[in-house]
Amino acid sequence: MLTALSDAIPAVTIDALLEHIVVIDQRGTILSANKAWRDFALANGGDPLHVCEGINYLDVCDRAAVAGCGDAAHVASLVRDTLAGRRRSATFDYPCDAPHEARWFSLKITALDHAGAPAVVLVHDNITELKRCERQIQFQASLLASVEQAVIATDVAGTILYWNPFAEKLYGWSAAEAMGRNIIELVPADTSSERAAQIMARLQAGCSWSGEFLVRDRDGTTFPMHVTDSPIRDEQGRLVGVIGISTDISEWKKTERALNLSAMVYEAIGEAIMITAPDQRIVAVNPAFTRLSGYTEYELIDQSARMLLGGKLGRKQNGEVLQRLEKSGHVQGKVWTRHKNGDECAEWLRIDTIYDERGQVKFRVNMFSGITDQKLAEDTIWRQANFDFLTGLPNRSMFHDRLEHELRKSRRSGLPLALMFIDMDHFKEVNDTLGHDTGDKLLREVASRLSSCIRQADTVARLGGDEFTVILGELDDLDSVERVAHAMLAALAKPFVIGAETLYVSGSIGITLFPHDATNVDALLKNADQAMYAAKSRGRNQFGYFMPSMQRAAQNKMRTVNDLRAALARNQLRVLYQPIVELSSGRIRKAEALLRWEHPQRGAVSPAEFIPLAEESGLIVAIGDWVFQQAFHQAMRWRASIDPQFQISVNMSPAQFRRQWSATGPPPLPHKRSHPLLGRYSGSEIVLEITEGMLMESTHSIREQLLAFRESGIQMSLDDFGTGYSSLSYLKKFHIDYLKIDQSFVLKMVAGSDDLALCEAIVVMGHKLGIKVIAEGVETQEQRELLTGAGCDFGQGYLFARPLTAPQFDRLLRRRDRGR
Repeated sequence: MLTALSDAIPAVTIDALLEHIVVIDQRGTILSANKAWRDFALANGGDPLHVCEGINYLDVCDRAAVAGCGDAAHVASLVRDTLAGRRRSATFDYPCDAPHEARWFSLKITALDHAGAPAVVLVHDNITELKRCERQIQFQASLLASVEQAVIATDVAGTILYWNPFAEKLYGWSAAEAMGRNIIELVPADTSSERAAQIMARLQAGCSWSGEFLVRDRDGTTFPMHVTDSPIRDEQGRLVGVIGISTDISEWKKTERALNLSAMVYEAIGEAIMITAPDQRIVAVNPAFTRLSGYTEYELIDQSARMLLGGKLGRKQNGEVLQRLEKSGHVQGKVWTRHKNGDECAEWLRIDTIYDERGQVKFRVNMFSGITDQKLAEDTIWRQANFDFLTGLPNRSMFHDRLEHELRKSRRSGLPLALMFIDMDHFKEVNDTLGHDTGDKLLREVASRLSSCIRQADTVARLGGDEFTVILGELDDLDSVERVAHAMLAALAKPFVIGAETLYVSGSIGITLFPHDATNVDALLKNADQAMYAAKSRGRNQFGYFMPSMQRAAQNKMRTVNDLRAALARNQLRVLYQPIVELSSGRIRKAEALLRWEHPQRGAVSPAEFIPLAEESGLIVAIGDWVFQQAFHQAMRWRASIDPQFQISVNMSPAQFRRQWSATGPPPLPHKRSHPLLGRYSGSEIVLEITEGMLMESTHSIREQLLAFRESGIQMSLDDFGTGYSSLSYLKKFHIDYLKIDQSFVLKMVAGSDDLALCEAIVVMGHKLGIKVIAEGVETQEQRELLTGAGCDFGQGYLFARPLTAPQFDRLLRRRDRGR
């Protein structure tokens, strides 16, 4: 019972209180605790005997703090301050979650005199509902503060009680200036007592009111506003105030007036107008169009515009018009349409395109009008001025127009554009030996083949002679430029059968990019022309990028790959070994084989530069197998001379598993032994290091090969663990032996850090699955000690040694061996 409070309150009364109460003397010993305190300990998995009379409460808090409970340490500090007289009281709120329930408690600490000595009384109370209400109030306040509308609350008399930040922005009055003033003084530009009475009557009846007001801001500027007022009522249902939400509709009113005017013009104009979506679905027609087609508006909406195009009579001509539309966004010319009664007739059609903010087609505006001889003549003149008479491709004039159009689209979308300049190799010899008629036929066939290599929205143009250009607009993938270039070279390399002659020609292609190389038509055309001549000077039948941008990078890449192709034969590659240390004993039990390239001119080439190129070019297969053989034989030597259990880890690239094998038998393994001496070893000399991505994305063939490695005795290590998306089922399925914690978790690891917690979790998980754990990137003694304390099995990093040559590593092993 609570004897310490017996003089003030009967103990039975305190025992009946719902609050959890305990009294503690100056040493921290619990003198008494009420029933609610003991029941709380029991309900939360504790032993009431360990938090009741005679138990030192401060010791309990200290043990919890050592176990990682920061709240316990804070409570102990507050109790000690109160007992020492540094404070008379303290309150501490803290979360204490139960299964399926988030809970909050408040601990009130008050100084107490007990038999002439300092003591404290602790009152512990559940404040979960209070906290929930506080969070709800905070959420509602932040919601009103963040909404992009003016929110204003007043009492019944119109006095402003709430004025959110957007109201400040909209009206120019700060909340401090607006609060307490009558809303009639600040907001309405025209006040009507009759209208105000109507609004108030509706609110009194329990209904909301919505409508438009003309309002004014602080500077006196007036603008239209849509307002929704709703009643605020007290517990008895009496109207005590009004909350209003206001939206500025100035721009909407302007748009409404413009749309009304456009609708009037659209309905009254004599031209037949049809609006279509990008998929040619009809979305709107005007009365003139219904008269032209014979269909009602109801019959046309949501139908395909193809239903209105003429049959065989105009199929070819209509197709040409639509193809030109795809490339330029606007077109005009003669088309054949079909009336509802089945009649076909020629009409003059002009189509313009409306684009959205991303530069994508939003609508097509189709305007039909009767055809005249003058329009036909104009169309003929326009085609002669813009299209090449020989090939039907856009000419130089139309090419410039198309390129300007595509540049505008690329600027809007932010996507790059590629311009190609193509010149036929040896075309002059064809003209000189077989005549211009054969040359013209060859050019028409070249135009056809080039057009077949591009998208419908791209452009092939003939500038003159044997010079062609290609515009590839809005490119999501720059690699597609090279794919198109390769396709064109392949198409041109095929034989051309012209009459009785079979001709073999090729092309040289120059490529430039917008905006990387230039931003205007003339500069881009000049760049592409220069790149084309550079390709021709290198031997023809190839493409090249404009220098000095991508061409330099492409040449460097090609040169590096070529040098790497010869590096293995010229003994420029070498394998270094970095120790992997057993943390519990400090012994070097393993090593990782690391590939290095010493270039005769460039010196040491970074693995980050040449390994991706080796994988891309396929050279990694031969190089990887060579590294495997080097590591395997080195591991055997160290096993024989120093440590019979020594292992070397070797990184394996996915490309090494994708090699094509004969269908007649299983894939040979890179570790396959051919020397009789190797039969003494179990196969555990090598540990294969693979990435998380290889496990998750592995094909059936790769999975079979990984399992074959396992069956041969070779162990598996999962590299860079924690940076990908590993599945625990894959760790079990492939019998992973080691997890390598990525160095990004170790680099900044200190006591109490999230990185340490992650490392500890990985170690625990790995050990539960029977997997040993290696930490990469260990550089400090503190990191080593933290990892050792976490139970990590092995460490690797500059703290132990940098990558070493085999002789250097051998000396290190023997020195360590002698040191033991």
